[in-house]
Amino acid sequence: MELIQQALDKAKKQRDATAQQASASINLDNDRVATKEISYSQTRQVDTQPSVLLKNKLVAGIEDDPRGDVFKILRTKVIQRMRTTGANVLAITSPVSGAGKSLTASNLAISIAMDANYSVLLADLDFRNPSIHQYFGLSPEVGLIDYFEGGQTIPEILIHPGLESLVILPAGRPLNRSSDLLTTPRMLELAKELKHRYSDRIVVVDLPPLLQIDDALVFMPNVDACLLVVAEGENTEDEVQRSIELIDENKFMGTVLNKSVEEDFSAGYY
Repeated sequence: MELIQQALDKAKKQRDATAQQASASINLDNDRVATKEISYSQTRQVDTQPSVLLKNKLVAGIEDDPRGDVFKILRTKVIQRMRTTGANVLAITSPVSGAGKSLTASNLAISIAMDANYSVLLADLDFRNPSIHQYFGLSPEVGLIDYFEGGQTIPEILIHPGLESLVILPAGRPLNRSSDLLTTPRMLELAKELKHRYSDRIVVVDLPPLLQIDDALVFMPNVDACLLVVAEGENTEDEVQRSIELIDENKFMGTVLNKSVEEDFSAGYY
């Protein structure tokens, strides 16, 4: 409970800081130099082969694979909900590790990117256990950690995996003290930049589990909506309930049931 309370206090401070930035008239140009450099036409392209998509269960990116239909249904429901509120930053999290949140985030991002009306940025903010790049068969030399610590620019980090209208922002090497990074002014400015740069872009953020570390709680003020991925037969009712209570009710869009025991392939991921 003490860890959760600390996270809630930290999130409150972040919300207050964001509000102060919005109302202040100070010159922030120097703080925005790095994010103004973003130019997605400069994004490095590393084509992910269909065999890699199939091996890593990224079924939303495999042509004519009927298992991708469940993600199209999820995509439609998510987009409809986000349209009603003008939201464009969607967080994916879970109660604890192992529920399949990163795989769900990757498949959903691919599915949304296939909609002609949207482009998608898939950001890996699970700094302690980054895995998005692995699903796409990528081995990025730099990631967001290097943006904050090593001086790399966002265009140098972004990767286009060869799937139309999708770019990936990898986390980079694992980092233990990640919640401190998520509250820095530079992180807040980057989150604002990614949200507002393109009106047709949906940002899908893979966040760490809610009940194990405070990272997700700390970053939650920067997202518009949140999906909770739950593993059937693994997550307890208490874990699910406690996780839902930690998410702002105005942002909570619902749960995604993963690892279903039903044999029907259409229920294989939900």
